[in-house]
Amino acid sequence: MSIRLTASNSSAVRRNKRKREPGYGSDMIQIAEYETQQQPTEESVESPRQARETKLQMTSSTVRIEGELSQLSDIHFGINASLLQMWDPIPERGTRLNADGIADLLRFRKSIPPIVMVSHLHALFPHDPTFIDRELQRVVEAGQIRRINVNINAGDMVIESKYYFRIYRDRKAAAVAEDSDSVVIFEKFEKLLRQKSAATAITSDDLAEFDISEDSGIRALLDIGFLVLAGAPGVYQISIPNVGSLLKLVFRSRKWVVSVLGKTKFKEMLEKTMRERWEAALKSRWREFRGVKFAWVLMECKGGGWCEPFQTSVGRCWRLTGKRE
Repeated sequence: MSIRLTASNSSAVRRNKRKREPGYGSDMIQIAEYETQQQPTEESVESPRQARETKLQMTSSTVRIEGELSQLSDIHFGINASLLQMWDPIPERGTRLNADGIADLLRFRKSIPPIVMVSHLHALFPHDPTFIDRELQRVVEAGQIRRINVNINAGDMVIESKYYFRIYRDRKAAAVAEDSDSVVIFEKFEKLLRQKSAATAITSDDLAEFDISEDSGIRALLDIGFLVLAGAPGVYQISIPNVGSLLKLVFRSRKWVVSVLGKTKFKEMLEKTMRERWEAALKSRWREFRGVKFAWVLMECKGGGWCEPFQTSVGRCWRLTGKRE
């Protein structure tokens, strides 16, 4: 069964047909205020589409979602599972991309480092909420995993140290080919990274201990992408090149889900209906979202606490939790 979300012209209620203020349905705080008002205002009058919606009845709040692991495993397995679930295969037809567009899509995917959002790991292992935090602390301190946080609003990300340093060596080789003197800077910074395996941020004093200064390396590391500026002077976040491309993909795809749910009367929708909309929007699906799997996006939404699934008699449904995007 599916829910009809679009009212026909013949069923429109004329007395409710009023122009909405821009942004209605996207700001969760405003929506909550509108729904609690006693007297209807121009902003709070329901549209014909909203008036026809009926709230889905939950049959269970314990729901397994696609991609979720059935039992606890180690962090390494979880990271690999997340990476394997990230991309849809590119079909020969149906993407509305020409040869150049497909080539650009493949280059984009290849440029993304094998890094995973910690929120995604929480969705993979929902059975023990503290498991991820405990295990991450252990493997990070052991130097097996590098934890990265380049933006306080983005959340933590993790990458296996062997892949982090593989990328580091590749960038080092390219930089040294252009400037042989830069090899010293890369060697010093690698020693710092290995010594401070659990650090996500470092200070200019930390860098100075390894004889890395503004003139002798910090600027180069910022340009390449292994450091990014933090909010405080003299503080730098440890990063990895092209992490910004991943974060943009995460933000945009998550925002799509939050926006779609936010435009419904009860801020909920059947997963089947959402997926149909996602797959029908070919331009955004392949150009903006680069063919990322919809199940991967939902896991990010769940793990980060923006949305939650529940079971109904007509299938799995998703609703907003009220967390601000």
